[in-house]
Amino acid sequence: MVRARPVAVFVALVLALVVACAEPADDPAGATEVAYLQVVAHHDDDILFMNPDVRDAVRSGRRLMTVFVTAGEAEVPDANGYSASRQAGARAAYARMAGVPDEWDGAAMDLVGGRVGERYTLKAKPQVTLVFLNLPEDADPRADGGRGALRRLWEDRAGGVVKVDTLTPTGGKMPEPSTYTGNALIRVLVKLMDGFRPTVLRVQDSDPDPDYPQWQPWHDHPDHVMSARFAEEAARVYQRSPKRPRLVVVGYRDYNIDQAPVNLSPDQQNEKISDFAAYQAHDRYAAGHPSYDAWPRRMYYRWNRGTTWVGAFDDGLRAYAAQGKRLLGWRQSGDRWERLSDLGSPGGPLAFGLSVVRGRHGPTVCARRLDTRVVVCRDDRGWYDLGSPDPRDRRVGTPAAAAYADGRVAVFVRDAGGGVSRTEQDADGRWGAWSRLGGSGVVDGLAAVTGPSGQPEVFGTTVSSVVHWAGTWDSSYPSTTPASPPSVAVGPDGSVTVVHTVAGTGEIVRTTRSGGSWSPPVRTPGPGGPGQPAAVHAREGVVVVGRDATGAVSVNGTSVGGRPLDYPTAAADKDGRVVLLAIGADGRLHTSSQQDGGRFTPWQPAG
Repeated sequence: MVRARPVAVFVALVLALVVACAEPADDPAGATEVAYLQVVAHHDDDILFMNPDVRDAVRSGRRLMTVFVTAGEAEVPDANGYSASRQAGARAAYARMAGVPDEWDGAAMDLVGGRVGERYTLKAKPQVTLVFLNLPEDADPRADGGRGALRRLWEDRAGGVVKVDTLTPTGGKMPEPSTYTGNALIRVLVKLMDGFRPTVLRVQDSDPDPDYPQWQPWHDHPDHVMSARFAEEAARVYQRSPKRPRLVVVGYRDYNIDQAPVNLSPDQQNEKISDFAAYQAHDRYAAGHPSYDAWPRRMYYRWNRGTTWVGAFDDGLRAYAAQGKRLLGWRQSGDRWERLSDLGSPGGPLAFGLSVVRGRHGPTVCARRLDTRVVVCRDDRGWYDLGSPDPRDRRVGTPAAAAYADGRVAVFVRDAGGGVSRTEQDADGRWGAWSRLGGSGVVDGLAAVTGPSGQPEVFGTTVSSVVHWAGTWDSSYPSTTPASPPSVAVGPDGSVTVVHTVAGTGEIVRTTRSGGSWSPPVRTPGPGGPGQPAAVHAREGVVVVGRDATGAVSVNGTSVGGRPLDYPTAAADKDGRVVLLAIGADGRLHTSSQQDGGRFTPWQPAG
């Protein structure tokens, strides 16, 4: 049965109108001043779940503002005093990350409708600002209406019936409480964005993986989820104006990362633990639980950008990025990169993790819709809805695509059962039904390639090993303990090299199949930074690209500058030279190309 269908014309027209109203145009000024905004629920959420990204941003010298939505008081007896101590902890952590004395200028901050918050500016680095809104924490029974203040405000955000007063932390800058409705919180966040003009918005997980068993039915702290949803809704409102700079929204996993492998290097773990210790000195309750040791050793994005968003085609390299309801595209033209136009509408917001492949019908880009949770693909014929192996289940992952030798495309996803499911095109380019390959415990972040036999192969990871399907499950793959999804490079001789980081060590492990058998894993020092490495087969062999400990791009262990928002990737041009690519904190594509002698050109933004 044909499951996929072209997006109906009348639906596309309606969606195009919605996108035109809700998505910003390109920044009219061209170059955009980078600015980072974090919106979090509690005073340690950014330190625990968004580091080392926040630390790198603080040390970049760019403007940075963090908004703490709740007072963090829970149900402790001295709510106002405890909230003040948590504020002090946040200030101490940011001062440490900035490497300056813990000295701040604080003042009341006028918001929307007479509401007041607290604003603190770091004296030695005034580009760093903290804002405290002081809404009641979820567990506080003294809030108006009882526990669950943010949940109730979110559920009534269009009604205005639910009203909640803020706290006034002891010794703080708020003269009196402010009263909020759900809509008022959205308007306050929009005003903060309008004044700050961020290019990056970091939020917590608004749609947590339901496999995490605690904190049901949200599968995370409800304040984390609701703060993220309020921030994302405010971002949608904020971006309706074409006069505002392009905004990239990045989500981070929270409590459930303690069940994932340690994916920071030992040095980054130590830095993050020390930053958190500066906070802990002011919070008597932030200790004792094993998770307080586990969380600082990890950082996971809710949706990985991955490394497969670039592909090689007859007219050169092409790269793609998801930004809200738009698919952005670029094509290499000589030494320049030009923007692609007329990519159409995917019909809704897309997760970051894209997969690009050369198909029978031209460049094929596959993505996961965030709203409907289906897989969509675009080729030269337009957009196609491939459905899902588990309709509307949030556990379905982002797609990995690979082509057969005849150009037919196969798409793989992690399904709701923790295995891998596949759909593929027939000879006429029509998409078939989803079928299950099996497997269990597979995490999101698959890698698919065309193997030497001309058949698609797919690689994935569990929390303890790399898994591989080539027609059937391959039990011969040498097991390792991965801390990142795999990246795969295919050589001109048909060799297949798989690269990933090693849990807890920050090392890189490579395994190569040549002549039908896998080599023993080879460990080498990693780039030093967080995230997934990219592997590309260039003229000098397999090259590994990643982030280093400063946030710059590393090529085979050597820093080449740049400042990726999350993960860089790489491709080989027609001459076999390495081209580095990253989405920057300005939302633009940035590239650097290998020159004769192995050196790389300075990073340049594309259109």
